[in-house]
Amino acid sequence: MDLDELIGAVSDVFGTPAVLEDRDFNLVAFNTQPDEIDAVRAGSILRRRSTAEVRSWFEQFGIVTAPGPVRTPAEVALGILPRLCLPVRWNGVTYGYFWLLDPDGLLGTPQQLDAAAVIARDAGALLAQRARGSRDAALLLTDLLAPDDAASARAVDELDSRRLVQRTAYVVAVHAEQPPGHEREIVPLSLWSLPRHVLATSGEGFTTLLVDLASSQASRIAQAIERLRQLYAQRLGDQAAARLLIGVGDPQRGVAHARTSHEQARRTTQVLAAVPRLGVEAHWSELGVHRLIACGPRTALTDAVLDPRAQRLLDEGGDLVRTAQVFLDRAGNVQELSAELAIHRQTAYYRLRRIETITGFDLHNGEHRLILHLALTMAPLVAP
Repeated sequence: MDLDELIGAVSDVFGTPAVLEDRDFNLVAFNTQPDEIDAVRAGSILRRRSTAEVRSWFEQFGIVTAPGPVRTPAEVALGILPRLCLPVRWNGVTYGYFWLLDPDGLLGTPQQLDAAAVIARDAGALLAQRARGSRDAALLLTDLLAPDDAASARAVDELDSRRLVQRTAYVVAVHAEQPPGHEREIVPLSLWSLPRHVLATSGEGFTTLLVDLASSQASRIAQAIERLRQLYAQRLGDQAAARLLIGVGDPQRGVAHARTSHEQARRTTQVLAAVPRLGVEAHWSELGVHRLIACGPRTALTDAVLDPRAQRLLDEGGDLVRTAQVFLDRAGNVQELSAELAIHRQTAYYRLRRIETITGFDLHNGEHRLILHLALTMAPLVAP
């Protein structure tokens, strides 16, 4: 039987609806619920998980290590009714919990509890198998993204043979980094609870996803990112999860090219760390010239983009720098420049001549414009 069938079997044994959550209190399965349920169960079904406060409250009753059923009392402040908890275990490890509302504390004859124990054991085997499959997939994804071409090629074959993702699939990598200043650690996430079209691996301070796009690119990426933030929130709290830096690479045709998307996603998080005003989430394709930040040592980039002629203008500062930036942003349109800066057109022309004198650039020359525009755009990001 699968997990949906097993939760139905538990409900049949006790004659009341049940809920199955994993050990991190993520919702795994549930059946039709009565009209009157408590706030915790309603929240678990709506949000697909329980809060950290609720989890902590239930765990105080020893459910994590309990070998058999545990009865938990009501807690009015949290909106909790009395419950019967059936730990779902396999080989001595708790993988989840069956929950049944028990307002009168009378649920479960010895015969019912014995029958439920068999069902809980079967559910534990399935959740353990799912967890092992997630670990195996994580190792294959690590090999796929490794710089070793031979290891990556073997991973492509293995992923295809196991039908985890076809070698011709259209895929994209999503890379998440804990924000600067946060202690880098391996966060134990329930990666197996990600959508089926997502493979995942994690390490010290990061998690990488490989999303099989099929025909719904944007929705699948958004769904994977939303779920990943939820998993981080369960471990680190909502604020830390909201600050998680997430980069998305370009979609690639064929799993063998996943490394390209992953490298783009990883570099995107580097750019987000360096340029906070860009936010906490971005696609590589959206970064434009900011991509240069992740393409080499900062000193080398500074030398490359800060042309000495442009530096003279930066040293001058003031209205001339602002005038040059707006002029170039508006593709040399003096009318738009004058309107944005609220200056007379003759003033605009005077400033542009001053800029040419200081820099030695000819602002009618496309190459000169490019050099100056690049320097003005990148200077705030790379200058010491």
